[in-house]
Amino acid sequence: MKEYVNKPRNLRIKEIIFGQGLITLIIILVSSYLIFMSFGYKINWQTFSIAHTGIVYLSFVPKDATVSISGKASNDKSPFDTQLLPGYYDISVGKDGYNLWQQHVKISADQVSWYKNITLFRLDPTISIITDQNIISSIDTPYDTLVKNSDGNLSFNDHEIWVGNTLVTRLSNQISGVIWYPGSQYLAYQQGDEIRIIEQNGTNDVLLVKLSSSDKSNFIFSWDGSALLYKDGVAYKRAIIK
Repeated sequence: MKEYVNKPRNLRIKEIIFGQGLITLIIILVSSYLIFMSFGYKINWQTFSIAHTGIVYLSFVPKDATVSISGKASNDKSPFDTQLLPGYYDISVGKDGYNLWQQHVKISADQVSWYKNITLFRLDPTISIITDQNIISSIDTPYDTLVKNSDGNLSFNDHEIWVGNTLVTRLSNQISGVIWYPGSQYLAYQQGDEIRIIEQNGTNDVLLVKLSSSDKSNFIFSWDGSALLYKDGVAYKRAIIK
């Protein structure tokens, strides 16, 4: 402090002007970067250039799941969006105790890649016995009534699932039933002694529940998609899946 006080006045003024100028320059650079960001630009540090970005938008449950973009995790909650330079990214949404949602995403400049209503399904669902005869009657509704959904034109054969003229998936092992998950983004199907669920785009095929045998089961979802109601042998069960 004494050293600064004893300096000539003209030297102190120069230091003050230099410090203020440096702070002003930093403010200008940060402000310029934020303005560029607001207009959809981002610095590409690999090429040391400014490039126009695209946006990825995700909405998911549970809302406190973690989003990872090409291995870099973010703890932002749903809904989630971020600007990315054009290119391909591996995006995942995960939480302990749930199946991981994954997608290989192409980001294009000035475009938004939307992934809405992502659902993470439990790895170990809570299962209980159903005794309510009204629910049992709903589970036993003929498959033709469940599958022929005019909103989406869902159909299937022994090895394929279709929505309209679009193939969802082709499976090597035989399947014996397919129904919509609420919201029509996912489809559930039985294969052997498993009831599984898959996205309409053919990705994220995961196990919901294991059955006691490969006998054909009937199954439906609760209105909010939180439970799978199904027949397992002679028993009727409820599995909390999300």
